[in-house]
Amino acid sequence: MRGRESHAVRDLHHKYGPVVRVNPEMVSFTGPTAWKEIYGYPGVKKFKKFGYRQLRPGVPDLLTANGADHARQRAALNRAFSDKALREQEHHFQEHIDLFLARLDEKCGQGQPLNVAQWIEFLAFDIIGTLAFSSSFNCLEDRGYHPWVLLLLNFFKSTHYVLAAKMCGIFSPLVLALGPIRDLRKGEEHLRRSYAKVQERIKMAEDDRRNDFWTYISRQNEQKEGSMSVEEMEVNAALLIPAGSDTIATAVTGCLYLLLKHPKTLERLRKELDAEFRSQTDITMSRLAGLPYIRAVVDEALRMYPPISGELRRAVPLEGAVVCGHFIPGNTIISVYALAAGDNASNFAQPKRFTPERWLTTDERPDWTRNDHLEASQPFSLGPRNCIGMGLAYAETKLILARLVFRYHLELLDDEFNIENQKVYLMWQKPPLSVRLSRRET
Repeated sequence: MRGRESHAVRDLHHKYGPVVRVNPEMVSFTGPTAWKEIYGYPGVKKFKKFGYRQLRPGVPDLLTANGADHARQRAALNRAFSDKALREQEHHFQEHIDLFLARLDEKCGQGQPLNVAQWIEFLAFDIIGTLAFSSSFNCLEDRGYHPWVLLLLNFFKSTHYVLAAKMCGIFSPLVLALGPIRDLRKGEEHLRRSYAKVQERIKMAEDDRRNDFWTYISRQNEQKEGSMSVEEMEVNAALLIPAGSDTIATAVTGCLYLLLKHPKTLERLRKELDAEFRSQTDITMSRLAGLPYIRAVVDEALRMYPPISGELRRAVPLEGAVVCGHFIPGNTIISVYALAAGDNASNFAQPKRFTPERWLTTDERPDWTRNDHLEASQPFSLGPRNCIGMGLAYAETKLILARLVFRYHLELLDDEFNIENQKVYLMWQKPPLSVRLSRRET
């Protein structure tokens, strides 16, 4: 309830090893094979999701659906997150980033501290509004949070309290009663707005130039290859908006913070970018896809600061099961905490050291990282229920980061953003990332 669960579980693994009973009902794993055994194709049929609440009773969504419902909804959304869809929508990303950089240009030379984390959040929410509904939140335009965005931040907290309460057995009602009622109510308002936004979008006139998420879903519904009812569209919208915004903001801000803490690594990244690009207009998703170092920077930042740092709960069947060499009794809840698996010396040498080179396949990879278990870092999970937006997340994170560090010198003014001191309520409660900006000569 204090927002320190992910850190506490990580510390328990440091003390007791790769298998830890973190409460009477749940066992956490950090071994390098844990992700595959629990969430991969062998485990997905054996271990069912546990503890997630349906946003609307009786209506499955991507997070809560099992079996056929999940496969059907995933098929309906696959095209919206395909490489083809990314190419068709890249101009939306670029236009929003253009405005983002224009807003930062206004701050250059003023000598005043700038909370760049806030501006990155503005950008991420504006992009997801356009991608999902062809309607930006206009945070960058208005230079402030849209009221709905503020509701979203409370939605994360309310969802965290509900998940935590479900682990308290007969005391669940008491835990919920002691939780922040204000946040729970604001979470409900987010759901109402999501439902209304879907209704608004499906009433829009046909437009061949529009390629938002619901365009692709509608095509799938027509082709019967995967379908989604209007009610399912509404509940999935309530998930996709936060999943496609705050997680991106966390990834970009985490990358930037770690780069600013490690100037030599930042210069190594700039060297790669400067060798490839001559101007901002040259920086595209397709050209970034061929650059290994920026991908390594993102992978290393996601290992150290995974946007979803906590557990993904699964239930062991009645007959029990063997996980990572240990027999686990039936009805036990099992999980991998991304932060605990990534910040673990059994998986990664010097895990607190920001070393993108550990992800390279060239001679630039240090010898002391050669025994790292890179598969132990799975910020998007894996298997048939991994994050459907993984490709989009990598492409968007790299595009924002590349255009930001290519354009500006950034000076970190304090360490308020220190990851170790942050709280997590489903998502990270990001403090200000204070920088001073100046334009680079390129």
